[in-house]
Amino acid sequence: MTAEALAPRRSHRAPDTAAVPAAAAPAPGGGKRRDTFLDNVRAISLVRVIIWHTLASAVISWVVASMPAMFFIGGSLLAHSLDRRSSGTVLRARLRRLLIPFWVFGGVVLTVLAVVHRMSPAADTKLSIGALVPWIFPLADPHGPPWEAGWATTPLWYLRCYLWLMLLTPLMRAAQRRFGLKVLLIPLAGVFIVDYLNRTADVAPAGWDSVKWYAGDLCTYSFFWMLGFCHRDGMISQLNQRARLEWAALGGVAAFIWVKVVGVQGMVVNNSYPLLLFMGIAWLGIFLAAERWIGNLSLNAIAGPVIRWLSRRSMTVYLWHPIAIVGAYWIRAHLVPDLPKMMVLPIVGILTVLFCVIFGRAEDYAAGRPGQWWPGRDDPPGTAQLFTRLSGWLRGSMSSTQALGIGAVIAVVAVAFVVPSGAVQEKAKTDAPAAGAALALPPAPSGKPDVVDFANTTEEEPAAAEPEPAAADPEPAAGADDSLKGKVLATVDAWRAEKKVDGVQVGLSLADGSQVVLASGARPDGGALEAEASYPVTSVTKTMTASIILQLVEEGKISLEDKLPKINAVPNLPYAGKVTIRQILNHTAGIKPYDQSKAYATAKSQPLTAVTALRLIVDEPLEWTPGTQVGYSNAGYLTLGLLAEQLTGKTYEQLLTERIFGPAGMTDSRLDQTPTAGWAGFSAGGVVSTPKDQMAWADALYRSKKILKPKWLAEMLSVDNKFSTGLGAFPTCPCSMKDGKPVYSAIGHNGGQATIQYAPAENLVIVLNLTESMWTAELTRDDVAELIVSLRKNVAAS
Repeated sequence: MTAEALAPRRSHRAPDTAAVPAAAAPAPGGGKRRDTFLDNVRAISLVRVIIWHTLASAVISWVVASMPAMFFIGGSLLAHSLDRRSSGTVLRARLRRLLIPFWVFGGVVLTVLAVVHRMSPAADTKLSIGALVPWIFPLADPHGPPWEAGWATTPLWYLRCYLWLMLLTPLMRAAQRRFGLKVLLIPLAGVFIVDYLNRTADVAPAGWDSVKWYAGDLCTYSFFWMLGFCHRDGMISQLNQRARLEWAALGGVAAFIWVKVVGVQGMVVNNSYPLLLFMGIAWLGIFLAAERWIGNLSLNAIAGPVIRWLSRRSMTVYLWHPIAIVGAYWIRAHLVPDLPKMMVLPIVGILTVLFCVIFGRAEDYAAGRPGQWWPGRDDPPGTAQLFTRLSGWLRGSMSSTQALGIGAVIAVVAVAFVVPSGAVQEKAKTDAPAAGAALALPPAPSGKPDVVDFANTTEEEPAAAEPEPAAADPEPAAGADDSLKGKVLATVDAWRAEKKVDGVQVGLSLADGSQVVLASGARPDGGALEAEASYPVTSVTKTMTASIILQLVEEGKISLEDKLPKINAVPNLPYAGKVTIRQILNHTAGIKPYDQSKAYATAKSQPLTAVTALRLIVDEPLEWTPGTQVGYSNAGYLTLGLLAEQLTGKTYEQLLTERIFGPAGMTDSRLDQTPTAGWAGFSAGGVVSTPKDQMAWADALYRSKKILKPKWLAEMLSVDNKFSTGLGAFPTCPCSMKDGKPVYSAIGHNGGQATIQYAPAENLVIVLNLTESMWTAELTRDDVAELIVSLRKNVAAS
């Protein structure tokens, strides 16, 4: 899909008449004829990539294994080039064709990101100098600041993987020529080793999380890359059509067995390397069985021009189509909000073509061919001369002055990111907004599934997973021994120093009932941080709200599948009667976050209550059809608090006292109703508590089950939906798969700076309160998850 798009093809003919070669067509400009089969498979795969990234439906991931096909094609074409020319010559040409369009894309993206950072300086728009290196030579995945949410960068993993395989091709080609098909056993074994380590985090080596996707991509796609070598050598042409169909059936059966026995997150093929391997084999078998028909697509009056256009602009299409998707969803959100989601696809197509007209010449000049603003339409003479000179300079030697000039440009971009303006804050103290929530975007394209989090697109928390069985309820005991306390303090001190966090309050409630309560560090102002001091638990409040609602469901006052009734306190809520209670609880209702509403800009300087916050969204439609997407919304939980008041005739504060604080023994907790500018805590985040009370709450809810009966606790922790979201409960990992279901190592909820977790394997409650928000570029949920894992290991080793 990149450099290989322009490599000459060799027609091949199978000895069996059932596997005749694809139709051939004259090469542009006449001369040598070329096999169009690979071009057409690449075009089909590229179209499927665009559809998948636009709609992000799990079903689409099963239709055409695009990436295995793309790497199969790349391996076949590169092997053909290496058979005719030296490896140095081929690799230089391929690097040029890969990097020049990528640099053009990167230059535009980084410039836009730099402008955004200068206009809105904040932690989520800032990019470090070190992050610029992969934008020059993508041996690692290029990435941007959190603001772009992966829409400009996550698909670039393909370029990184392609570059790795391209550089390794001389070695792999030599091995394949010596050992034949046996060489495929190496990446085949690697796929299952990587999958085992991903699903069994306890046996994974140190640092595995940082390399697992690199290792998985390399193993999976090197298999198809070298299978392309075999295709080029004619090994596959020896198979007749029946054998190719058997090949496809074998891959399909293996995929079915894998899903039934092991499972796959969200039923998305891309979320499992073995499943991707099996489906890649299946679809390649189908493509090869239909080789004649697919090759003849180029002769079709409609498909032919599209395929030729995609062949000439494949790299440009791949790089720019995610930007087109964002543009299309922006048009839908702001101009035609009622447009069906399927109708976004034509807009994406139009915008992608527009980007190709603007930036597609880079692909021509990288290949050393005349530039065309449209395939078949040459550039005007003046433009052609300018780009020809630029192309010659890029392909020729670079003087030291020119190199310094490029360095200066990179430095300017870097300074734009790194040097803060007066408005930049060292730490962002507010919760991070949902990426793309305002546009109802699907998950960022090509993003690797975070098996550690079982994550979906939410504003704060990862999605919930099935719990491991808890141990028996513990008997109360005295405080934990000093040796464990010392280990815990040393662990927290080291983590805090590494993450540059001023202070941490820690509470551990062990299986035997003993406790560890301590503080590490100090407050940001330098004052003493007391181990048992109270603090706002913010979104951990949602666990209490969800519990109250589930209690009311148990009492028959409402059902999880009931539509939200009219809320008397805010009678004109646009989603009343349209979303279910379950959908609000698991954040799939599509309720607009109040702090992302149009009215919030003028209200954020004023104190907010639940009622005034919800009034900000009375003119806001649902962001998506309820139940079809997931996105974190404080407004939904504010609504649930008002609903609980309406159903019981009691205030939310009374409900907390009677149903939560009292049964759990939380003597030092309260609902803070102090008016706060731009923030409505209430049932979405208004509780103030202490480490000991939070341990009591986690114990009562998750461990001793004093708050909810087992049936309703199971509902809270259920992941029986396509987003794997629970009802106000989310896991912290490492996680694994058991009987086809994800099993987490801890369960709980994060707030802005607070978290509670229950680890079933150790029957351990963990409570943390940080002096920093965990929703910034500098400190993230993953950082806090590292600390939780370390604390679990401390306890397990004690």
